[in-house]
Amino acid sequence: MTSVLVIANPGGMRAVDEKCALQERELAVSALTRQMCQGHDEAWRQFHLTYYLPLLRYAASRLGSASDAPDVVQQVYLRVGRHIKPFDDEAAFWRWLVCVSRCAAADHRRGVQRRATLVEKFAHWRHVLDSDMTEGRDEFSGHHSTGAEALEQLPPDEARLLRLKYYEGWTTDEIALQNGATPKAVENRLSRARQHLRDVILRNQ
Repeated sequence: MTSVLVIANPGGMRAVDEKCALQERELAVSALTRQMCQGHDEAWRQFHLTYYLPLLRYAASRLGSASDAPDVVQQVYLRVGRHIKPFDDEAAFWRWLVCVSRCAAADHRRGVQRRATLVEKFAHWRHVLDSDMTEGRDEFSGHHSTGAEALEQLPPDEARLLRLKYYEGWTTDEIALQNGATPKAVENRLSRARQHLRDVILRNQ
């Protein structure tokens, strides 16, 4: 006689299986996070295998672009490494990772905006500097004899400053270093010296 196993409630069996699977995952997260806190390499390898792609997708969704997502995940890893703590609940661990990722993405966006602003400011500074250099050279090269004659009529410190900048090609930083001043102070002195030179040239004409 052959016995037959009859499952009267397959739905109940599925519920039991799902509950067991959830308990296993939570036990796994508990062990994983504790081992991560202890610096176990295998635990960190398992963390990477389990969470890298979900974190990458989440970072891309926060940034609206996949290109910068790996950089954000790298920052997430650094923050997780500094602040990891034991978790007994998988959902709580994922919420914490999401919070870390959200902050890292926000910092990344702010960093991109700051870099764009700095690039814009640098481009403007270069434009002003190039205009300043061209203007200064024109005073001497365009009217060399007139400029040289007017230069002799300036105070010695202003004449020396203009010679260093436009005859000898010193940078503002080099002049500042030699004179123990700041580059901004040197730029102000150069501006005043050029204005004085123009005034002298106009008077001599």
